[in-house]
Amino acid sequence: MYQLMGFATQNTMKVLYVLEELGVKYEFKMIDLMKGENKSPEFLKWTPVGKVPVLLHGDDSLFESGAICRYVANVENSPLYPENKLERAKVDQWMDFFSCHLGRWLSSLYYELVIKPKSGRGSTNQDNCTEARGFCQQQLAIVEKWLSSNSYLVGNSLTIADLFAFAYLEQHRSIDLSLKDYPHILNWYARIDQRESVKKARKILAL
Repeated sequence: MYQLMGFATQNTMKVLYVLEELGVKYEFKMIDLMKGENKSPEFLKWTPVGKVPVLLHGDDSLFESGAICRYVANVENSPLYPENKLERAKVDQWMDFFSCHLGRWLSSLYYELVIKPKSGRGSTNQDNCTEARGFCQQQLAIVEKWLSSNSYLVGNSLTIADLFAFAYLEQHRSIDLSLKDYPHILNWYARIDQRESVKKARKILAL
């Protein structure tokens, strides 16, 4: 059985969405970042970086949400991470795009507008927000154009790339970032938003 340790972050949600979509048995353990539980000696024995999520499987552990999503889909021999090498590389490219580009800027906005006020880490940096919104608009346009001729990020089938990207994009609800100018993204978003796996995962963290 898998055990996932996490908190209410988009990185944890990525993995929860994949676990639920795969329909595997797993246990979830909350690691309260606000109480510093991610810095405890017990937690740090599983990950040197002291961040969530962390997956325990057998006698080993794995950190970084992308690696965890790929690993579990691999272990389960799921088409969510296609066996074909080119298709798999296309899944990887979109996961990398969101990690390094659009997801990065969405997370930057979330940090400035949500995390900072809640955690007392200082005031929102408006210059950072302006920069992040500018990059978001540029990169949302890229995804919009792609989805105008593709049902999902990789062709016509759901993959872990879609669930991974969705976890980043759902932050738009908390950062006042409208998607109304991106109808193909909205269509894609709505279809994933209604999946039972997504609904079940959200109940775990009451999102």
